[in-house]
Amino acid sequence: MDVHEGRKVEFYGGKGIIFLPILLAILSLFYVARLNANIPAYWAAFLLPLIVCLFLAKNKAEYCESILRGITNQVGGILIMAVLLAGISGAIISKSGMISSLAAYIVQINFVGNKFIVATFLITCVIAFSTGTSVGTMFVIGPILYPIGYLVGATPSYLIGAIISGSAFGDNISPVSDTLIAGSTTQKVELGKLFKSRIKYTIPVMLLCAVAYSFLGSGSVTVNNTGSDVQANPVTLLFILSPVVIVTACLLRRHLLEAFTYGIITGFIIGLVTGIFKFSDIISVPEPFGAGGLIVDGIANSIPTVVVIMFMFAHISILQDGGGISLLVKSMERFVVGPRSAEAVIAIITMLLNMATALNTAAIMGTAPLAYEIGEKYGLDGCRRANIMINSGATFNYLMPYMVPVVLGSMFSSSYAPVEDAVMVSTYEVIFSQIYPWAMLVMVIFAISTGYGRTFFPDMKQEDIRA
Repeated sequence: MDVHEGRKVEFYGGKGIIFLPILLAILSLFYVARLNANIPAYWAAFLLPLIVCLFLAKNKAEYCESILRGITNQVGGILIMAVLLAGISGAIISKSGMISSLAAYIVQINFVGNKFIVATFLITCVIAFSTGTSVGTMFVIGPILYPIGYLVGATPSYLIGAIISGSAFGDNISPVSDTLIAGSTTQKVELGKLFKSRIKYTIPVMLLCAVAYSFLGSGSVTVNNTGSDVQANPVTLLFILSPVVIVTACLLRRHLLEAFTYGIITGFIIGLVTGIFKFSDIISVPEPFGAGGLIVDGIANSIPTVVVIMFMFAHISILQDGGGISLLVKSMERFVVGPRSAEAVIAIITMLLNMATALNTAAIMGTAPLAYEIGEKYGLDGCRRANIMINSGATFNYLMPYMVPVVLGSMFSSSYAPVEDAVMVSTYEVIFSQIYPWAMLVMVIFAISTGYGRTFFPDMKQEDIRA
């Protein structure tokens, strides 16, 4: 049962006003992102439209309840807990000295600058493919590879772009990704068949990314000033077991929160046994009414992103409760006159719903009924319909300043900076330093306009196929 069934948010001024809160938020977010504002500025960008639009709601109590339903959304709750636990995990790694030791070893073998960025992209691709989650992969990879790359001369923005691009690739092709599972189940195609059909779209884009990153991303941080004078402590390398435990648990299909818990406990045990940590480093009360330690520091660094997630899901709930998604889908149906236009409408609706909900899986699920209906009408094979949605979900999901991967990328540059006064990366820089989502957007346009990868039902007659 749809959690929004029977609930209605209505505004004075007509049905279209339901889009006003999210549109005002998007405009505000673009404004603060352009100013290179810190994440707390995003709070106001999300909150002010909610306050203003309250006065346009016919039933103000239902409007408020919709906001609360969004804030307490289960998916949002998982993201919030993951951000908090990732913050603690990052604090452990930062305190351990492992990052400085790895940086020193990497400098010794001259694997620096853009070489490190390419390696980061490929490693992230593998991890994301194994886990099937882009955000989860970022939580695992970011706290480790970002500070190391910073110390060995990789341009911070391209380093973050490589992490997000690799995460997007894995989420876009992995057979355990919720996007593939959603495409497979809604379009009634076998998951293995859909996975094989994904290769023609994703592998060329992935290879393009690897080549492009090999020419980008060194020079903004000099190795001589950061990584070359760091002394390695071999004992600190034991802390690499913490992220290894997290990745292993994810590969074994354990819950993301469970995986982080195992990794955090592993880090604490290693720190205490080796003497690198004292118990007071984990949690302490340095003065009356004070609080400190790795747990507190990790949570404190994560709070700005947690608030953003809460407000984002509040906007999504209002849009859903007000029928905005259904209205968007119905408004596009009249433009379908053939296979090509059917694919274009499927792609556009997926992208619009993705921008509105900030969740590509939700966008795929919202587009799926229409994709199935018009795809069947014009003979488009189920894999083709699913591929159009999945490809489209890997574009603006990473290219809007309020999307979770983009906000997390910007957060990494502050939360996991290995030195004081480190270069901060704005959400705008994150957007334009990614390659995979931009290249996939080009692939979507190319595939629809040229028919690349288009397949029809086996018994579809040529005369029945219209452009």
